[in-house]
Amino acid sequence: MVLMFCGSLNSYGHDKISLHLDGTFLSRFVWRGEMWTDDPVFWYTATIRYGGFRSYNFYNVDLTDINNDRYECNEYDFILDYTFSFDSVSIAPGVLHFYSPTDFFEPTTKITLQIKTELPMSPGLRIRIDTKKSQGSYFILDVSQSFSLDRVIIDFYGSLGASQPRYYRKYLGKKTKLTDLLLGLSIPFDIGSGFILAPIVEFTSLIESSARKVQDEHNYDKDAFTYGFRIKRGFEF
Repeated sequence: MVLMFCGSLNSYGHDKISLHLDGTFLSRFVWRGEMWTDDPVFWYTATIRYGGFRSYNFYNVDLTDINNDRYECNEYDFILDYTFSFDSVSIAPGVLHFYSPTDFFEPTTKITLQIKTELPMSPGLRIRIDTKKSQGSYFILDVSQSFSLDRVIIDFYGSLGASQPRYYRKYLGKKTKLTDLLLGLSIPFDIGSGFILAPIVEFTSLIESSARKVQDEHNYDKDAFTYGFRIKRGFEF
């Protein structure tokens, strides 16, 4: 999805291209509060920005053979969006495509909208509209805040998700309900040469009763702590 005003084209000649690379090792993969892979995984993201455009690329690699695809990329997500910035709010419409090179799940495409604010706790909203109605639309309310503790920076973040229709392993109904909660902490350290290393701990919980029941039927955890670390580096061209 591309929205542009002809009068703003000249400004792009002054913009730089930024590239942000991020590698994350996690003890498990939890998606929308659901235990997706209960074994260690590696996430790799590459984000390219130019002007208001953003290309976000996400890769998941299982580090064990729990899904019969050890060291293979079993998920690739791609987002292309454009950010419109105002005084204290930014709005980014775009498109999101999920794909599994190992046929771990069916590919799907969603229309996206991301809203960010500069208010305390940086509240924001991410919307995923499912065009194929395969696993429903998803709405995520985000908050984040950084604070210092004895010269150590601690990043706090959280999200509350709602689904419509609700789909967790199977169809649960079309009424919109709050489904999952995520709370996380990370502590970034500058390790030199532009690299940032950050230990991570997250708590996730399925909070909707029918989704929790499905997890019980499959003997999956409904509440879980996830541990890991992230290393990232940014570039400008």
